[in-house]
Amino acid sequence: MKKTIRITFSDFWGELIPDDNYFYNLLHTKYNVIIDNNNPDIVFYTVYSNTHMLWDMNKVVKILYTGENVKPNYSECHYSLSFERNDDIRNYRLPLWAIVLNWFNRPYREERDQAYLHNIDLFLNKSDIYVKDKFCAFVASNPIGKRMDFIPKLINKNYKKIDCGGKLFNNIPHICGRGDSIHKVDALNSYKFNIAFENASNIGYCTEKIIHSMFRNSIPVYWGDSSVGIDFNTDSFINWHDYNDDESVIERIIEIDSNKKLYKEMLHQPWFNDNKIPDFVKPESVLTWFEKIIDNI
Repeated sequence: MKKTIRITFSDFWGELIPDDNYFYNLLHTKYNVIIDNNNPDIVFYTVYSNTHMLWDMNKVVKILYTGENVKPNYSECHYSLSFERNDDIRNYRLPLWAIVLNWFNRPYREERDQAYLHNIDLFLNKSDIYVKDKFCAFVASNPIGKRMDFIPKLINKNYKKIDCGGKLFNNIPHICGRGDSIHKVDALNSYKFNIAFENASNIGYCTEKIIHSMFRNSIPVYWGDSSVGIDFNTDSFINWHDYNDDESVIERIIEIDSNKKLYKEMLHQPWFNDNKIPDFVKPESVLTWFEKIIDNI
């Protein structure tokens, strides 16, 4: 008989559906999970507000999930799921890119972030190489980080047009509202390259930006997590951290774009090392970490 656990969510993004999200679906594979906003065993919270502070750590187990570049504060939580690569037993590394895969075979729901629903088998088996009629996309809104230097340099190269579909450097009609929407992902179908720069550079901090490009075989040009090669095969994309120089990266983009052989070779590389999703992000591994917590509830 399955153990019953009661959970609630605090301070998450607006599209979170309490009984159909990564955390609920993961725990539901082993436990009888009840959404209880009044008397939960576990409060999941994230960084978009401070409502979670109303919950007493002496009465509930508080678990922080952060896909943002924010370090856990253990004066406010018992455990964390974060981007951090460390040996702290209170923390489990679960970068944001890992939860946009459709681990639990969930159906289409218009009100939920659709990028989450990507088919994992198709992601591993790159059988279809899309015909691309456009050069390079960039979709972002926040005027921060390396993108502020890199994008103007790439545009000023006057090689080919860079389509900027977000609020930042916008030069085409917006292709999406939120940066994690299905509209953005689908738009990348047309582009050979996508500038996938994080908001900041921190070891382990890797979001949905790189994997959205991969969903549509739009070669990512990536900056952010300098250890990204642990999670992904750097032969399959252009990793800024392999060059540490904007001009060298721009030259590499142009070289691949102008050489069909190089372009095809890169596209045929698997996204993951040895074409295997890292074990630590697989649901069974994450669930093992949760079991140690739930056994003590």
